[in-house]
This record gives sequence, structure tokens and C-alpha cells, in this order.
Amino acid sequence: MRTAGRLGGWAVRAALPPLLLTAYPPTRLTAQVEVHLSAGARYTSTLVRDQIVAPLTIRPAIGPALALTVIERSGGLWAGDATLDLSWGGLERHDAGGSSQRINSLTTLALTVGVRRQLLPGMVGRAGVGGLKYFPGDESGVFRDGAGVAALVSVAVDFAPPFAARRRLGITARYDAHHFLTPALRSVGFFESRLVHRVALTVRARLVGTP
Repeated sequence: MRTAGRLGGWAVRAALPPLLLTAYPPTRLTAQVEVHLSAGARYTSTLVRDQIVAPLTIRPAIGPALALTVIERSGGLWAGDATLDLSWGGLERHDAGGSSQRINSLTTLALTVGVRRQLLPGMVGRAGVGGLKYFPGDESGVFRDGAGVAALVSVAVDFAPPFAARRRLGITARYDAHHFLTPALRSVGFFESRLVHRVALTVRARLVGTP
């Protein structure tokens, strides 16, 4: 319950700035701001690798990914944006023999701010920075003593061919990276953080604004 409460509070604080933008009068919002909703799947690389006792890895399973993006256009080549990104699924242990076991559930929330510009007709590139927070279903194992907010760097490409753009749809490929190390891992001798890579492929819908 405490984990769920912290997740709710963190999510509300993170989502508040984008949601406030949507409170603008309709004519002003349409002229200056676009709101996009994306849904798809995400792959996350290994969080922990232990080879001291028996080789094993711990990593999230491939799971759903949702993102809400608010874009502010000023009429120039570049546009600013903010993205609230949510993913969830199982946390799995993989042994050297090939067996795997679900050991926890894991929700990940990230907030980034960035800039974007058109690369080619129908294709937009984006780069951003922000923070990421893990919320385990149970505070046990590697999350026994919780986990802090990790700095995050992100790049993405939005692609919308003409037939999809007419329907306010597109595809987004997103990559981000952050370092992972928790107090529980430090307590058992892990002193160097691990670079974690995440890749998401989503379908994007433009809810508000013009291209």
C-alpha cells in the first residue's frame, strides 16, 4: 500500500505540468500545443548480473509502454516537449541453465523534457533528458531498501507516412538509458552502477493540435 501511495503521488506531481497545459483555452491550445498519446511495448536490458555464486541475471520482462507527450510549437525549426512515460510488467530472474522465474512486479515512471525537429518529410527526431523511478510490487530483493530517481537520456524518432498522418496517427521508436544501482545491491557488495538500455516501439495518436 505504501508503494502504491508513493507511485500515485509521484505520478500526480510528474503529470501536473503537462496536464496544466491542457487547461488552456481551446483556441490557444490548438494553435500552440499538441498532445500525443502513445501505446506499445518496451524491452529493458539487464538490471543485475551476478557471477560470484552462480551466474544469473535480473531484468524486466517485455511489457506494455504508454506515453503522454505535450509539444509546444513556436513556428521555428525546433519545438520543445515534455513526455510522461509509464511501463509495467514482471521482474524476472534468468539462470545460466536457461530457466527463468518471475520474482516481482515492476512499474517504471519517467519524465523527460526535450527538443524535436523534422529530419525528413514525415519523420521527426527528438532528444531529451529527465528522471526515472522504479516502483516494485514488493520491496524485496534488489528493491528491499527502495530505489532513487535515476538520471535519464532519451532519443526518439516519430514516423508518420501520409496515409497515417491524415488519420492523426504515427509510429514512435524510443531509446533511453540510465544507470541502475540500489541500496540493497550496495549492501551485498555491488558498488558500480549498471547501464540499462530501454527500447520502446509504440503507435502514436495526436489528440490535440495540428501537424
